[in-house]
Amino acid sequence: MKKKLLLCIAMGVHIWSYAQLKLSGHVSNLPDGPKLGSVVVNVPLAFGYFEDANKQLATDAAGYFNTILPLNEEKIGYLQWGNHEVFLWMRPGEDLTVELDAASGEIVFGGTMANANLLLHRLELQKAPLFYIDHRRANAAAVKDSIIRPHMEQLTTKTNLIDASPLNAGEKEFLKAELHYHFVVYFDLYVRTAKWPTDTWSTLIQDVISEETPEPKSALRGPMYYAFVDTYVGFLETRAFSARDKLPLFKTLLHATYGIESFDSLNAIYEQYGETYINWLAVKQTFDAKTAEHYLAKQVKTKFHGGELTEGKNLLDALRTSFGQSGYLSTLERSMDSLIERSVVQNDQIVIPADYRSFQSINAFVKQFAGKLVYLDVWGTWCGPCKVEMRHVQPLKERFEGKDIVFLYLDMDDDKKDAEWREYIRINALTGVHLRKNNADIQAIWSELLPADQSRHGYYPSYFLFDKNGNLVAEPVRRPSEKEALYAQLDKYLNQ
Repeated sequence: MKKKLLLCIAMGVHIWSYAQLKLSGHVSNLPDGPKLGSVVVNVPLAFGYFEDANKQLATDAAGYFNTILPLNEEKIGYLQWGNHEVFLWMRPGEDLTVELDAASGEIVFGGTMANANLLLHRLELQKAPLFYIDHRRANAAAVKDSIIRPHMEQLTTKTNLIDASPLNAGEKEFLKAELHYHFVVYFDLYVRTAKWPTDTWSTLIQDVISEETPEPKSALRGPMYYAFVDTYVGFLETRAFSARDKLPLFKTLLHATYGIESFDSLNAIYEQYGETYINWLAVKQTFDAKTAEHYLAKQVKTKFHGGELTEGKNLLDALRTSFGQSGYLSTLERSMDSLIERSVVQNDQIVIPADYRSFQSINAFVKQFAGKLVYLDVWGTWCGPCKVEMRHVQPLKERFEGKDIVFLYLDMDDDKKDAEWREYIRINALTGVHLRKNNADIQAIWSELLPADQSRHGYYPSYFLFDKNGNLVAEPVRRPSEKEALYAQLDKYLNQ
């Protein structure tokens, strides 16, 4: 009996040792010296970066650190030090050492994962390619000569670098796959952000992406592959809706993409569950089960991380239905429970006035705040960039706490989304005064705010400033993410 017990203990220790990554190293040239948080490692739930997955590493006085990362599967995470960040290739049962320079951003790898991480770092997959960074867009007819052909030459050079490395076949396959997806993703973004006629960019995307397949090109799925999943879903949508005037073909493509033949049925699902759910249907229909599970878990995480309880719950229900034994369920359910608790917290600094929906004039509404600046944020719960800006609101409010400034929010959402709008405000503790209009009714407000520039009507998010006399400031107003530039602008009008 004793021998069996010792054997079980030994086996447990052996298995546990393979469900972890040993990470150690040293960081130098930190402006304020080593401290907790000088080095941060981020191990994603499925894929993607979320701040709540950050692990701040303890460093000694000389800048040395050592940690054990629980890890049950191979993943690509993130390593941060100073103002620098790199992808981190992590594999259970391995070890990695890093020598970090906070001034130059230089990193030297050691340990059993050194070669893999060195080559991953040299490929610079976290950076956008030069053709995308250049904000000029080539003529559509010149794309093959100006972008595709030069890229293929660069790809050959990098592929040769991979082939000449001491990595094993599977590792080489992964890096080549990530290189490929890196180009496809940024080429798609390049085309979609070019000011070309819709038919032009739509046709080009279909021509290029139609040559791709949803099957992953390597056993390990990396961040660029999952970015490609979004790109491919966008291609499927573009392909389907480009045939909207050809009803039989349109129905066939809708069914192939979403498993639904009727546009009205698809639109009803969109209205009830949102765009992310529609994208999930396309992923479920098109990609393999492992990719679909990872994708859906990440979308649930994204919604909960952003305080979007209702949409997150709908996606979590889909995860339970499609992947009832998913290892992600318990973690995501804890996140949901936390949001539910936050959703019922009363906050007297959140003000929804009685006429939040019925007010007729924004100019008239702000008159009640005479003697104070009014910073107006026009947004929508459906608007991704709006919610990105919301992450920068708390530092803004802390900077101007006690000052004569009112934070006014005007949301554009359908009336049936009223409960979700209120829920989002409560969960995210979005203090200030809140108004809401539907799309039809907000048009009059846009005409008040921008009477001479109809081209900017309906641009979300948009920001406006009313001075202490209730007059709309003419100059462009900075957004929360611009931080010091916005703070200086607000200070200028506060001091008038």
